[in-house]
Amino acid sequence: MDVEAAGCVVVRAGGSGPEVLLVHRPRTATRAADWSWPKGKLDRVEGVVEHPAVAAVRETAEETGVRVHLGVPLPEQRYEVDGGLRKRVRYWLARPAGAADPDVFDPADPDEIAESGWFSPREAAQRLTHAADVELLHAALPDGELPTPTWTLVVLRHARAVKRSDWADGEAVRPLLESGHAQSRDLAPLLACFDVHALLTSPWARCVQTVLPAAELTGLPVEEEPALTEAAFRADPAAAAGVVSGLLDAGRAVVVCSHGPVLPTLQAVVSARARDRAQAHALGAKLEKAAVVVAHLSGSGAQATVVAVERHSF
Repeated sequence: MDVEAAGCVVVRAGGSGPEVLLVHRPRTATRAADWSWPKGKLDRVEGVVEHPAVAAVRETAEETGVRVHLGVPLPEQRYEVDGGLRKRVRYWLARPAGAADPDVFDPADPDEIAESGWFSPREAAQRLTHAADVELLHAALPDGELPTPTWTLVVLRHARAVKRSDWADGEAVRPLLESGHAQSRDLAPLLACFDVHALLTSPWARCVQTVLPAAELTGLPVEEEPALTEAAFRADPAAAAGVVSGLLDAGRAVVVCSHGPVLPTLQAVVSARARDRAQAHALGAKLEKAAVVVAHLSGSGAQATVVAVERHSF
């Protein structure tokens, strides 16, 4: 794909029903004026391309001043732009995050965004310029009502670590490689995109080091869970499974970081809540180093059900 971009369909509860956040882009020499969703191209810094989810959150904040947390992924758009290039825009359902007043709009570039506003689904459908954006509205709010509330459980494999054969000390203190530290730094903005409340990790060094950049970026607490270590798992696999079962029962949105031998059991607990085989496969497939599987769930306890799945790697 020639041009990669990302954006959000931001939804909030208004006084008389759901409202969505639109932006008005003024006419330029190469583009007609339109009303559309907040979105923008992926940044590239020193040859490294920004993750689409991170771009979606950043662009929404830059264009509207509204910070968001991502929910379920939505259908992507593909279309031709000037010069015969093909453009792909990946979208997420999102909701405002934090205590900032979402009615106070502060675009980073007023020449890029002339106006932003919250609109009912009916008003938005009338105002949106492009038919594809109206289709996206219907995908996000199929019945015109607030989407089913969801919460996020992220399962993460630690980043690249020093090889066992190259480490003379105990497994509990085997650290990340420099490339692993780089992966953990790249992971941090992605983990910050989701509305999670803690970073739950094996206390072994390579797992703790993997989540520390996210903790520094977000201010989330790091909670060490001994049952998630390889040694504890060998002694009592059910205890590790019980950690995730407890999270599902409580509806507790966290990142869970553990080790390769432990993860299939953790993933199996979540995949048992999948609605179909495709979801179950995505939830259960092997995670490489510094890879995550994101489960979007509705309900808790016995009613906890996966409604969407994402997988990301670095």
